[in-house]
Amino acid sequence: MVLIHEKITALLDQRRLKKRDLARALSVSPQTATDICKGRSAITLPHLRNLIGFFQVRAEFWLDDERLVPNAVDHSHRREAADAVAASGLFEVEEPERLLQRLRAFVVQNRAAFVAAFPDLTPAERRLLGLADPQVGVVGQIGGQIGG
Repeated sequence: MVLIHEKITALLDQRRLKKRDLARALSVSPQTATDICKGRSAITLPHLRNLIGFFQVRAEFWLDDERLVPNAVDHSHRREAADAVAASGLFEVEEPERLLQRLRAFVVQNRAAFVAAFPDLTPAERRLLGLADPQVGVVGQIGGQIGG
């Protein structure tokens, strides 16, 4: 079982932060921050709120006693995306990869109409849907220079 003070210490080390940075974030003395990191001082609800903001990690991560470090979904800047995917019902689909392959095939077959209908697709969305333009690599650039 992973305890909150272990998570705090791991994140401080990972991000090369000091206990005094934690003390400022939690509005506690440096000694209290040290005690928190060693598990000698309890984490209060206000501390937890400040940890969420300081490390930009969702509350669910702090309450999960299985993981020492956060995964991509735990980062609060990705929370809206994760919540949107959950709300979409995609997690209820038995084979989401199969569904995505079918959607990609349809989008690629109807590329012109799809791109015209949605001209504001981000590069990440274009890649996900199989619409990304192939990037010219060094070989392509050399070949283009030789032939051109």
